[in-house]
Amino acid sequence: MDGLRRSLIYACAIYVGSYMNTVFKGYLLIIGSVSIVMGIIGMFVPDFTWYPAFENIERGTSAANFIRTMSGVFVASGYILIRFIFSSSKVQLGHVLIYLVAFMLVGKISGLFYEGFQFHDIITTTLGFFTLIGLIVIHKHRKNLLNYDL
Repeated sequence: MDGLRRSLIYACAIYVGSYMNTVFKGYLLIIGSVSIVMGIIGMFVPDFTWYPAFENIERGTSAANFIRTMSGVFVASGYILIRFIFSSSKVQLGHVLIYLVAFMLVGKISGLFYEGFQFHDIITTTLGFFTLIGLIVIHKHRKNLLNYDL
């Protein structure tokens, strides 16, 4: 009876051993890679006809600029996901926020390049830069406060 139970556990799809861990890591790697590729395409391709849901969005509109900004968030999310898979250390929240804001700004600048300069976009880009600078300064300050004499 024990032999039957052991073979049943190994054959079960719910068994979360090293094989399922590898499967989940492979799945997350694919999702992270697709997020990075789709985000980069969304940021740097002049028109949106490559993606059916966005093919009716015209250049120079607020929606087009928003899509480019959110594409930066997709790139950052994919990068953080892949970094999480292959990193043995914990990814700190400060790093996550810095990556999200930095890639969002890359998408925002791409939107300014392709869609033109509108007052709202200039204000949000400026606020984004101030947010990024603030995150970097606070993160470095907190890092310097860590006590390594434990």
